Amino acid sequence: MEIDSIDIFCQVIDNYGDVGVAYRLAREFKRVYPNKKLRFVINQTEELNLIRKSEDIEIILYKDISKIENSADLIIESFGCEIPKEYMDKALKNSKLIINLEYFSAEKWVDDFHLQESFLGGNLKKYFFIPGLSEKSGGILLDNEFLQRKKKVEANKEYYLEKFGIKEKYDLIGSVFSYEKNFDSLIEELKKLDKKIILLILSEKTQKNFIKYFDNGNNYDKIKFVKLPFFTYDKYEELLALCDFNLVRGEDSFVRALLLGKPFLWHIYPQDENTHIKKLESFLEKYCSNNKELKQTFINYNINKDDFSYFFKNFKEIEKYNKNYANYLIKNCNLMEKLINFIENIGGKN
Repeated sequence: MEIDSIDIFCQVIDNYGDVGVAYRLAREFKRVYPNKKLRFVINQTEELNLIRKSEDIEIILYKDISKIENSADLIIESFGCEIPKEYMDKALKNSKLIINLEYFSAEKWVDDFHLQESFLGGNLKKYFFIPGLSEKSGGILLDNEFLQRKKKVEANKEYYLEKFGIKEKYDLIGSVFSYEKNFDSLIEELKKLDKKIILLILSEKTQKNFIKYFDNGNNYDKIKFVKLPFFTYDKYEELLALCDFNLVRGEDSFVRALLLGKPFLWHIYPQDENTHIKKLESFLEKYCSNNKELKQTFINYNINKDDFSYFFKNFKEIEKYNKNYANYLIKNCNLMEKLINFIENIGGKN
């Protein structure tokens, strides 16, 4: 399918995750199609302004949707956001393709539901595009800039240590980005290692979990706790690549940690009726189906029954496994490659 213009819609609800993924996607489209018109339509810009750079991407607010005279050839509807009726009326007449970009899921139904068509009538086609960890799914957002950044940090570790103000030598460097939870078990396990460790604590919500540990160097002289300010996602990715292990939350940070090939734990977004635990278990079946101890470590981390003993006792084995798994994902599950291939070769066929 030939396309000359792209509109990406995103609605911010209560976090940076959705806008982070959607804007990362916009930047990738700009890289792949530098000469095509690209607009990013969003309901509020506060979160976007904290992460965006100076790319030539036009930003339009939902309240200004009437300023769009013609809908784009390709429309990305990110995470089930609402596209205003005023715009859709134009799209039904003039646009070629809508991609409904869904949330990541490792559940079995994804392979069958991915790329299913939603019939709108007329010439406009709409398809569901579902990110996942299988070759039949939509893959994960593996932007080119992230891979380059990963290589730079790994090749210039001393430079990046200094950039983040880490001047002392540490045996382990870890980052923590979480929802509300208690980290006493983590600290107790780290104390058993008897190593010099620095924990880099991100976000106000996470830092509240560590209040009693800050400035407590006399009791934990081998474990240093550092509060970090808000980072743009490119700087956060540098930090993740610099660390020896990462405790992450949400979807976008989870994918970055997964692709780095380092030991990590994922604090999945809590949902009612433990729906999030079912999603977590589906991921673990894909990621480490034959490792019961690692699976249980992830589950315990999300149900506040933390036990980090297996994680740190088997740190090198987990690191080796994760590097191989990251290489598999990079080779077989590149969302942008899959999406471009679908748009250019499949989406326009009758």
